[in-house]
Amino acid sequence: MRLDSCYCAHEPQALLLAQPLEINRLNVSFIKTSFRPGGSKRRQVLGAGGGKKILHSEKAGLFMTHQKLIERKQTETALQPIDLSGNDVLAKVKEYLKKGVEALWERHRQGASGFEIVEGYTALIDGFIKALFEKAESGVRSQESGGKKQETAVVALGGYGRGELNIKSDIDLMLLYSGGGILQSGPGPYIEKLTQKILYIIWDTGLDVGFSTRSVKECISLAKDDLKTKTAILDARFIAGEKAVFDEFRERAQKEIFREKNIEKFIREKTDESKARQAKYGGSVYILEPNVKEGDGGLRDIHTALWVAKAKHGIGSIDALAERGFLLRDAAERLKTSVDFLLKVRNELHFESKKKTDQLSFDHQEKMARAFGFEDTKESLAVEKFMRQYYRHASDISYFSTLIINRCIHGPVSPQPSRCKTEKGIDKDFKICDGVLTLAHEKAFEDSPVNIMRAFEDCARLGATMDNFTRDRIIRNRFRIDEKFIASKEAGESFLNILKSGRASETLQEMHRLKVLERYMPEFGDITCRVQHDMYHVYTVDIHSLFTVRELEKLKSDEYKKKFPLLAQIMEEVKQPEIIALSVLLHDIGKSLGKGHAEKGAELVPKICGRLGLSDDNIAAVKFLVKNHLILADTAQYRDLHDERLIIEFAKQVGDAERLNLLYILTFADVRAVGPEVWTQWKATLFQELYFKALTVLERGTFEIEEAKTKLPAIMRGVAELLQGEIGKDAVEDYFQLLPQRYFLANGAETIVEHIKIVHQLNDKPCIMRVKQNLERQYSEVTLCTLDAHGLFSKITGVMAANNVNILGAQINTLKNGVVLDVLYVNSSTAEIITDDRKWANVERDLTDVLTGKAAVERLVSRRGPSILDKKAKPKVHTRVDVDNEVSDAFTVIDIHTQDRIGLLYTITSALSKLGLYIHIAKIATKGDAATDIFYVKDIFGQKIYYKERLKEIRKAIFEALGEEAPKQDEE
Repeated sequence: MRLDSCYCAHEPQALLLAQPLEINRLNVSFIKTSFRPGGSKRRQVLGAGGGKKILHSEKAGLFMTHQKLIERKQTETALQPIDLSGNDVLAKVKEYLKKGVEALWERHRQGASGFEIVEGYTALIDGFIKALFEKAESGVRSQESGGKKQETAVVALGGYGRGELNIKSDIDLMLLYSGGGILQSGPGPYIEKLTQKILYIIWDTGLDVGFSTRSVKECISLAKDDLKTKTAILDARFIAGEKAVFDEFRERAQKEIFREKNIEKFIREKTDESKARQAKYGGSVYILEPNVKEGDGGLRDIHTALWVAKAKHGIGSIDALAERGFLLRDAAERLKTSVDFLLKVRNELHFESKKKTDQLSFDHQEKMARAFGFEDTKESLAVEKFMRQYYRHASDISYFSTLIINRCIHGPVSPQPSRCKTEKGIDKDFKICDGVLTLAHEKAFEDSPVNIMRAFEDCARLGATMDNFTRDRIIRNRFRIDEKFIASKEAGESFLNILKSGRASETLQEMHRLKVLERYMPEFGDITCRVQHDMYHVYTVDIHSLFTVRELEKLKSDEYKKKFPLLAQIMEEVKQPEIIALSVLLHDIGKSLGKGHAEKGAELVPKICGRLGLSDDNIAAVKFLVKNHLILADTAQYRDLHDERLIIEFAKQVGDAERLNLLYILTFADVRAVGPEVWTQWKATLFQELYFKALTVLERGTFEIEEAKTKLPAIMRGVAELLQGEIGKDAVEDYFQLLPQRYFLANGAETIVEHIKIVHQLNDKPCIMRVKQNLERQYSEVTLCTLDAHGLFSKITGVMAANNVNILGAQINTLKNGVVLDVLYVNSSTAEIITDDRKWANVERDLTDVLTGKAAVERLVSRRGPSILDKKAKPKVHTRVDVDNEVSDAFTVIDIHTQDRIGLLYTITSALSKLGLYIHIAKIATKGDAATDIFYVKDIFGQKIYYKERLKEIRKAIFEALGEEAPKQDEE
């Protein structure tokens, strides 16, 4: 069945019952309702062969009348109408429902539309409820000999009332009775017996049914003060019983509930409810695990829009919105396609999970991708392709739903610009009308397509928003953004003016919402709604890029000037803000091309920048920033910042101080825009340390390593002076012989003094632990001094893991006399500073017990069991183990990228210890559910590891420790 042939389910306020003509495993036919201009509607029988027959027409009101039963064809394969005669009623009902659901499951698997399945299930339940009511009513009448029959009607509410019923969804029913005559004081014995007979069967079906019994008067009274009941009235649909009761109900609802003076309040309440709902479910279309029904861009958004349209204008469908001028026809078709997709996703969720579930969790996403026919490729995973399609449809639903509500409030699309109370001309094409930008005449974009870009430029320059008329005209004229437009010098200048306006973020987001950005910059269209299937990247690539521009612009705000003064000052000194803004916008442009996105994105830059008319120098600057936008963060987080040669190589790669400044603020904006809580004070510390060290090298003007021999004597003299009177000069000189030169170059004199004092206090103690709080940077510095032992660092990491202490990084220093001086940078498992003295006392006690043999570290680690969150399904992180002998002159560097888990650091360090490797530096980084642990190691002889077989052995052992098998290519 074609999409447009089954679009009657999505008329939640005025829905005609879609009654099945016949249901079997191969064929389900339905009735379609469509609207004609002027509010009339026609009903069409849609058979398997697509034939149509107009049954009749009637005027559409607040509610649609119930469709009379249509005689079903009797065939061997058809599911017969349910027969509830006899005593085995429950068995018959279960068989009827089972066969009906199986038929719908088959149709779903064959590719039936989302609308077709929800219509089919609605029709299936209708058949059961109608037959059940008739049997119950007949039974009560036979028992009430001589009594008067009370007028009742069975009414469907909620998604069932809208005819949008998913398998396993709630079925909301109401037994409605008249409020006059003999029922003045409420339901009598007749109603009570009827209710009992209906519920007796319903409760045993396994269906999730919500059932209420109310009088017409009670419904109207309750709806006046209850938003949920008021909304339910809009969804109400007659199923069985006395039609006159339902007619009385709808007439009173129209007069008493949906009077014109009440509608504005209803709309305000629904929009406030919608905002609260969206915030509760993530506040964005692009969250990692969206809720298909309640989230931003979910089905509830279009329900809300149609409730508003129905209450305000009596419009009950997307088609009717188009006919009445509230949507363009192509927009209506696009919206219906998106709603159908989400219905189909929800159908699959319910079929696959065999229960009502609307959260599109990671495990469901992967299964869904396979069910929808997506496959992995080199460029992207199947699940990423599926979620990209989901986000495209969800973003359309979010956008069009907001547009419908706005137009319902302010009026449909007008063929003329707005009439103004106050007006200020800009030029012959634009003006400010009552504080918003509008067109001076309706042909502005037809006469000069570049005015589309100028409209956004004027908004950015003047700090104005567009009116709906201007937006509508842009949508109508988007097709004019062709190759000529894209190559236009005027359009390029206008776009660059937007980037340097100080309001680029807001303007670019509006361009993105109106689908102008992706037409003007097709390369950006390639990353639109593109997903990265992990726990780190909260937003799609396009939204992340736009948020990165927003973070960049926030550096000019008072808030960011106080929080990030250095970065704000650098931003203030940027000579061409449009260049950094463009670089930020394009930094992930290569993610549509697969791995190596930075390099691939850089190759796209000259073409994009050439169209914008940038100079060669500016093109080179943008290309450099796109190509190298990861190096500052990667170097700071994954490499030893005390390695002077590393700093010099980094500075050499950057080239000059101006580019370093741009790279620093781009890195800041990029990390801040990834998602909540991704930017931490620890990362800020690392980034700033690398920035200043590289800046020192660039300002020095030479890329030569400074001679350590000339620096060490001065450092030693400074330390001896600070210790004068406490520790003698000879002891200081001895200490300088016990550690490598890099230790003294990496630490300041005050730190070295503290360490010497701790070492001298060790004596016969099992260990000494000192904790220094860095409140500004939100981490604790833990200094541990003890005697060296095999696997010592592994034991330390085990104790920390057992106490929920998160290690961010570590410097491991082993003195030549066998004393170990380790410095750990730590915070809590929730990334907060640990200031509880009792917790630190527990850590010190556990560490002492482990070092003295009183406790086994394995037992301490095992006592920390997994939480509910640890058991939650997450995207698979593929383990990668890389060994690098080039990055450091002194150490072999082992990079391990794997799924984060409890005790991971302990597991890895235990494996390295068993391999006879000595860890000197540890760098720990976590991105969502992926952990990257870097270790600078030497062998038992204090040498780097070069032997190929030994390196293979190390990699294999690490994979085995992580419970995985090393890739085959590692064995070749």
